[in-house]
Amino acid sequence: MQSSLSTHSHTDGATIGDVTKISISMEDDLYRRVRAAAGRDGVSGWLAGAASARLRADSLRAVSAEIAQATGGPYTAQELSEARKWLPSSSTPAA
Repeated sequence: MQSSLSTHSHTDGATIGDVTKISISMEDDLYRRVRAAAGRDGVSGWLAGAASARLRADSLRAVSAEIAQATGGPYTAQELSEARKWLPSSSTPAA
């Protein structure tokens, strides 16, 4: 995936923040599916949300691994079942 970066300021009403504009490449079919899924959010908003969700999931996995290591090993089936009740996810099947 290619990326080209340029930074500019973005003003939205009273809120001022930094936004980085990027250019990415992806397969045509993937782009069509992303565009369809994005709807009113637009491709940029949808991709930003997907990236944010991935970063949160990666952080949760890292903390989970630290906890498992600190408590002596992998989680039990009961612990995983309880966690799934508190952290439902489309990628984590319900027990």
